[in-house]
Amino acid sequence: MMKNNPWSLIKRAGKGFDSERIDPKSKFDFFWAVSKNGKYQFFIEHTHLEDWPTKKIILAGIDIQQFQTSTGFRLALSLSETNDWDIFYILCEDLLQASDNSQEEKGMLNIVYNRLLRWQKLFRKLGKKLLSDMEQQGLIGELYFLKNYLLTSFSDTEALSFWRGPFGEQQDFGLGKTAIEVKSKQGTSAPYIQISSIDQLDSQLEYCFLYVITLNSAPHAIHEAFSLNKIIEDIKSSMNDANDIDIFENLLSEVGYMNLPEYSEKNYLISNESVFEIKDGFPRLLAQDIPTGITSIQYKIEIKECKPFTITMEDFRNRIENE
Repeated sequence: MMKNNPWSLIKRAGKGFDSERIDPKSKFDFFWAVSKNGKYQFFIEHTHLEDWPTKKIILAGIDIQQFQTSTGFRLALSLSETNDWDIFYILCEDLLQASDNSQEEKGMLNIVYNRLLRWQKLFRKLGKKLLSDMEQQGLIGELYFLKNYLLTSFSDTEALSFWRGPFGEQQDFGLGKTAIEVKSKQGTSAPYIQISSIDQLDSQLEYCFLYVITLNSAPHAIHEAFSLNKIIEDIKSSMNDANDIDIFENLLSEVGYMNLPEYSEKNYLISNESVFEIKDGFPRLLAQDIPTGITSIQYKIEIKECKPFTITMEDFRNRIENE
């Protein structure tokens, strides 16, 4: 749940900027601040400008500057529009959490810089646009598969390396000789699945599976229900290595996800899982069947026509684990 606006709690003197140290117990000097003209700011006071990389970071709607002070230097992030404080707050909290385990200033500044690079990439990719409902459900399907089939059978590092969807590859997951395409559908939707390209069910690997998960909307009160934010937090909580968490967050940024409260509003329950083996006879289009000159095709497959290719979940899991 989003906290209260920390900038609104700062007592204003009206002379220059007003600030409040975020954590008096921290070894580093982080501040919430409000400028004379009312702009929301985030300060990091430090002593060595040479520890900050020279390559400029550009974030839409956020100005990033270094200033010399009487005791050293100040890294200042200033928000252009105060109405966007919730996203700015999430960014600042991300910087605080990422640098929490730093032991010295140089390491802290390096972490902050790298996190800002990630936010720069995310802002360029997504801007302030939320993922659509369909995109959220698609991401939930991939995360559910990652959480329940790969992270339970492989090391975190291995499992994350199998997730290829964020990079726009043909299938969502690839491990060994096996490709897995994940599709999410709403329980109330028509009984078909959308195929978005010719290559999606035309894998170059030896084995290919189509994993279909059915999501039903659910009220928050149901214990088993989960949101996009919740499943992501569950996955991060299961990881012990900070490097793996960092890899996971990079993958999420590739798909345009940022931790926004809107992604906690819709909750889902899993009502059904099905797995189909893609092989000769499966209802699909192949590149070899497409007339020359056609480069992009989307089509739908009726799920009932996939039934003869169903394999059990137990068999599916065993085949994954034996890769």
